Order: sequence, then structure tokens, then C-alpha cells
Amino acid sequence: MHTKPSDSLLRPEFTLSLAEQLLKGQSINLLSPHGQGRRRTLKDLRDILPDIMQIFHVNMRDYCSNFKAFCGELASQNGCINTGNDNLAELLDGMTQKACQTLLILHNFDEIRNSQAIAGGYNTTFFQALNSIQERQNMSLLCVCEQVLDHHLIHADGSEVRRSNLTCQLLALPELNPAQLMAELQRNNIALLDETELVALSGWLADHSSPCSILDNLNPDWLKQQYWKQQ
Repeated sequence: MHTKPSDSLLRPEFTLSLAEQLLKGQSINLLSPHGQGRRRTLKDLRDILPDIMQIFHVNMRDYCSNFKAFCGELASQNGCINTGNDNLAELLDGMTQKACQTLLILHNFDEIRNSQAIAGGYNTTFFQALNSIQERQNMSLLCVCEQVLDHHLIHADGSEVRRSNLTCQLLALPELNPAQLMAELQRNNIALLDETELVALSGWLADHSSPCSILDNLNPDWLKQQYWKQQ
């Protein structure tokens, strides 16, 4: 892995452990509510994984109703001309031809739980291909979801499609503690607050349901006027 200092990571111990598991070829379903730092965790993860590792990253929100477009995006990231091939197993074969570790990240994976996904080409074969990754040498899978779902695909009437499930290790993104939030505030050079106020703000953020959403949109006036104390 990279020698990036762990003090630059939002969740140092967790992210380092996650990287080690993925380097071993594991398939993981990372679970986290909105606003807890999923995007930041993926950024930190990419920063510490070795450069030689191939990383394919797809935001399923953009392809949740168009399976062919999803396959085309994978082909494009693999440097291939999009021929319209929608055989995911074959695409995975092509992604693992190089003699290096390969990681497939599917962010916002639970976005495919919508009534248009089946009409858009998603089916149980899609899940069979994803679940086969754990049997492939030198390949790992990281799906990122907000909630645990027994089955991801649903029919137009809202009923679940059997066998549309991931056979991945479930891993919950731990809640941020005040010390981690304090470190992040210091990394962001929050100079408008003294240390006592930073400690108080860190504690307030730790109790908030979406601390990373607030960190992503820190407003100097909001900090200066201490509006956060009034919420």
C-alpha cells in the first residue's frame, strides 16, 4: 500500500483494514447511512491502495436503469471500444487479464432497487456475475449501500426478485467519533474557532446524523456566528 500518513485518513484504522481485505481478494458490501462519509472513505481507500492495482469505479446512480450503459462504462474504463457487449462475465474476464490485482467499486449500489432496473436489463445473471468475483483470482468487489437488502431487484409491483442478492461480507462503516472529527476540522484549517470551540463542534458533529454532509459544506459565516450551537 501507499505510505500516505494515516493521520490524513478520516477513519485511519478502518480504512487500512478495508484496504487489506480488498487486497486479499474479498468481496465486501459496505453499509452506511447518508452523510457518514462514504465518498470520503472511497477517496481515502484509493489514496492508499497500490498504484499497480486496477480500480474500476462506477456510480450506480448513473446506470441504475440501463444495464447496457453500465457495461459500456466498464468497457470504457478498461480501455476498450464499447461494442455493446452486455455479458458481464465476459467483461470481468477482460478486466482481469492483466497480471495485477483488480478492484471493482460499485457506489450507491442500492440505487438499482427501482422499478425501472429490470426493464433496463438488470437480472439475476448480473448478480451471478458479481457473486462470481470472489471465486476469481486477483479480483475483489466493493459494493457501497445505505441499507441491508435481502434482494436488490424489484418487479414493477414492488415485489422482490429472488436470487437478486449479493453474497458479500457485510461491513458497516463505523460512526465517526469526536477525535476523528476534530482531526478533520484541523486538516481543514478551521481558523475561525479556538480549540475549545473546536472540541465543542467536534462533539456536536459526532451527535449529528450526517456529520460529513456538514463538513463538506462548511460555511465561514456559519462558523463565525456559531449557528451550529443554535441547532
